[in-house]
Amino acid sequence: MAHDHQHLSPRDWVLVFENAEDDARSLLGSCTRARELWEEGLGPWLEHVAGCAACAACRAVAQAEELFAVDSLDCPECRSNLELVHQIVEEAEHFEPVVALELQRAERLLEELAPLPFAAAVREIRTEGVYQQWGVAQRLLAASRAAWRSDPELALHRALLAVVVAQELAPDSYTDSWIADLEAKAHAYVANAHRILGRFDQAETEFELAEECLRRGVRSGQAEARVHALKVSLLNDQSRHGEALALLAQVERFYQGHDERHEVGRLVLHRSVVLYSAAEPARAAEECLRAVTTFDPSLDRNLVLVAQNNAVQYLVSAGDVDRARALFDELPPMPEPLEELRRLWVEADLLRAERRHAESCAVYERVRAGFAEAGLHYDAALAALDLARTAYAEGSRVGEVRALAEQAAVQLTLAGAKAEAFAAHRLILQAIRDDVLSHALLVRVRQHLETLRPS
Repeated sequence: MAHDHQHLSPRDWVLVFENAEDDARSLLGSCTRARELWEEGLGPWLEHVAGCAACAACRAVAQAEELFAVDSLDCPECRSNLELVHQIVEEAEHFEPVVALELQRAERLLEELAPLPFAAAVREIRTEGVYQQWGVAQRLLAASRAAWRSDPELALHRALLAVVVAQELAPDSYTDSWIADLEAKAHAYVANAHRILGRFDQAETEFELAEECLRRGVRSGQAEARVHALKVSLLNDQSRHGEALALLAQVERFYQGHDERHEVGRLVLHRSVVLYSAAEPARAAEECLRAVTTFDPSLDRNLVLVAQNNAVQYLVSAGDVDRARALFDELPPMPEPLEELRRLWVEADLLRAERRHAESCAVYERVRAGFAEAGLHYDAALAALDLARTAYAEGSRVGEVRALAEQAAVQLTLAGAKAEAFAAHRLILQAIRDDVLSHALLVRVRQHLETLRPS
């Protein structure tokens, strides 16, 4: 069916909702569920009132109030733009319609801030009101998250700028409690960047600031859950595994109570990482497999594959090689290049466990070269040591082991590894010089470096 009306763009839809609260009284009176959802925010309410399975009573009132035009509700293009607005509102985590417009504009503003030195960017934010927007803070946090693995210093700077933006927001535009939640999340992102960089004391300080902000926040539980989910990683890196598992359980209860199964799946996967760090690979593997059944594949198929891949890794570590092989053989190649490297890394571990050393060495070399090319130098160092360990097990090839150990030292330097990592690695070089190298030493040093790995 052709639609000859003027299509509503995402911006048009947002403007429709600028005055939604004025028209909401009629809509709220039409349906108890709509009244409940309005308290949760624009996003859930919008999904109910104008979703594909819209409540007939709400839709009738919406049409009568001219909040939604009949032809716009029935037009595929308009509905697609309406769904985009809903996604933007969900991303904003703050349900004022103006925030959706801010998120659209913020991308350009971030491009203006990006080339500036950090101090200059802070000055711009504090002096130029155009940057003092919720949407700018959200975009900065998204940019921080995207850089966690590839450039943690950049991730830190972006999160610190988000803190500055949050502190400059006007309470009469966003309310104090919403700003406090945003600031809590920003401090948690700063903390996580410090954690990745190995600065645990600074990370703890930032988490304390995040907790203080949460006490002034909305107290909906969602911001607290996000902050605590990040704090689990710090506790795990500090080998405080019991505290990490207890905090994970608390966050999981929140998401279970809100029937957010996909988020629960993320937490189950996170628990598997903590259990593996706590030297419980068998339990870690079972949690990975539980995560697979909890995830919604339509939301993130790659995450399901990551969980399956991790399960294989943990099963190999637990000595359950036959089960690991059966599960690995069902795994397709990963869609993302870096994740495919990690799948190959697990394959190399599995081949080594099956004593297929020559095949294992060939795959380890592909992994080592791939990580080095991608600039993931710590991972490249670990893969080089895996290759050294396998070469030694195959035939005590000390000359090859020495060359690989020296490669690992270069990669650790490029990665900016901790002094403790270099001290452990020097044990291998010293043992080679003293002609006392053993497979047990290679394994022990490799395992210790894994515990120092930035995550």
